[in-house]
Amino acid sequence: MSLPADLVRSLAAQYHTPLYVFDEGTIRARCRELKRAVPFPNTVIRYACKALTIGAILQIIKDEGIWIDASSLNEVKRALMAGFAPETIGYTGESASVPVFSELLELGVSLNCSSLDQMRLIGQLKPGARLSFRLNPGEGHGANNKVNTGGPASKHGIYIDQLDQVRAIAKEFSLEIEGLHSHVGSGTDLTHWLRINTLALRVAATFPGLKSINLGGGLPVIYNPETDAPMPLNEWGSQLADSMHAFCQEYGSRVQLQIEPGRFLVAESGYLIAEVQNIKRTPDYTFALLNTGFNHNPRPAMYGSYHPLELVPHNGRKIGAEQLPYVIAGYLCESGDVFTRGEDGTLLPRTFPRIELGDLIVTGNVGAYSHAMKSEYNSMNLPASVLLGTDGSQRIIERRGTLEDVMRREREVK
Repeated sequence: MSLPADLVRSLAAQYHTPLYVFDEGTIRARCRELKRAVPFPNTVIRYACKALTIGAILQIIKDEGIWIDASSLNEVKRALMAGFAPETIGYTGESASVPVFSELLELGVSLNCSSLDQMRLIGQLKPGARLSFRLNPGEGHGANNKVNTGGPASKHGIYIDQLDQVRAIAKEFSLEIEGLHSHVGSGTDLTHWLRINTLALRVAATFPGLKSINLGGGLPVIYNPETDAPMPLNEWGSQLADSMHAFCQEYGSRVQLQIEPGRFLVAESGYLIAEVQNIKRTPDYTFALLNTGFNHNPRPAMYGSYHPLELVPHNGRKIGAEQLPYVIAGYLCESGDVFTRGEDGTLLPRTFPRIELGDLIVTGNVGAYSHAMKSEYNSMNLPASVLLGTDGSQRIIERRGTLEDVMRREREVK
């Protein structure tokens, strides 16, 4: 889906650029699509809220009956503020501090341990506590190593050769292991999903009394239609359901299936509107520089990620048929602040009709891990965020930042 050009110009004029725009209808459609895809009756979908944690977005997710996967204590608190009940919030993080886990235990959310140290800490704080643990199954998958969350090179989870230690710690502190969790990376295809599913179920069968098995997220999103393949959701859901039915029958109890997508639910809902403010030429490239940068969408700089880019001419000017190559880049004082590049950092120009100063460029699929990883680098103000409602409404769900916001914490100590 792309935004109509007239709407883009209207939003830019009314709310200033750069501007985040989120579409409520897309989020609801993805939630419902995923719920329909898995015909296993005892299924819970958790939203990995690190993908996009704005309160208004969390409320949409809650309204769709989705639970929460949180990666920090503050994400837990934001979910509570959005109206989620503690029992619908699960924490899976890398922290292992007494203050954090003391508060998590007090709040009553579900705890998923990513290390043996976390298990010991919980056991010391609350002997007999109920918890799940995150398994590193010894292999993973993802678009690149930065998003691969399984295997020997990943810091996430308890490695598969340490299961005896999991049992020993549980016995030492009378901990009740009620769930097993495994997540192996973003952009995981069907073959790898089913492979990890098999490994996770095989391990789960050796732990009696489980109430849930969480297979993580990582469902692919189409950023580049020429290279990215979608997950065949119905086949995926059907095979997950079949495997869970077989597992439960052999296991002898009705175990809950959990999955926790993040970007699949929100990525396609997000847009970043920016203005072309400089056009520069070198012997090799023509650069169109926007009034945004990797401080508002860090994924291309961090991962070499592809995002669709659409030109919206200012004032509705007519564009010709001529197509020219441009490197689309940002306004930060960093050579790496480029939106059209490969994973190895190579500049990859894209073709557009002739670009002029004042034109708008809309970056698509920024609903996940773009806004969430934004920064105030170069002391730049943060953009506002606007939600497009299913009823045709528009409302600001996050105001535009100011210099006062940038300096607030340092001023507060004076």
